[in-house]
Amino acid sequence: MRLPLLCLAIATLGFTQPSPAMSKKPLITVRFHTEANKNDSDTFSIPINLLYQRRQAYLSKVADISEKMIERILPFPARDGSSGCVIKLNPMGRIRLENMSGSSRGSALVIFVSTAAGNHQVADMIIDRTVTDGVITIPRGLTELEIALLKKQFKVLGETVKPYWRDKPKDRPMELPGGRFEPPADRNAAYDSISTPAPARNRRNSALDLPRLQD
Repeated sequence: MRLPLLCLAIATLGFTQPSPAMSKKPLITVRFHTEANKNDSDTFSIPINLLYQRRQAYLSKVADISEKMIERILPFPARDGSSGCVIKLNPMGRIRLENMSGSSRGSALVIFVSTAAGNHQVADMIIDRTVTDGVITIPRGLTELEIALLKKQFKVLGETVKPYWRDKPKDRPMELPGGRFEPPADRNAAYDSISTPAPARNRRNSALDLPRLQD
């Protein structure tokens, strides 16, 4: 009987001991929650006051998109003194965004950011179209600390990565999308569009503008 007990103890130790990858916490978390039906139970939704739309809504407790799906970022200054960020999702995130935006048009999308310093509601936007390119923009609301952590945790669009002798030839910097960012001049504007395009970096990329939508 001693041998089975010993095997059981070893197996239990293997399952309970966390791996280095599992124990490592992200520097910053970014969660996108879609608006839920107010008739849903407290198990699936939670009431919240939207900052920019100035109304009460119910959000899904489970995030539709998280920082695990972020591939690259592009921070930029917003007109209200805070910062915004263009986010390019990985293939899994692109599919999730396409499905979510296609089934939840007209609903609110709310972004929450969390760091060791605390967590807060960054912004809320209206899902105005189906997004198929895997690019989503946080128009404003990010702090300097949050931008610094985002840059530390993710690669920046258009950033030249220092060559390393083990790098494969396919590891090339990604082309920077063009476009213009024109947020509402009034902080209390009704809403921001989920499809707000990226800020222009140079005229050479002007032909790559993201689709513009009417507010």
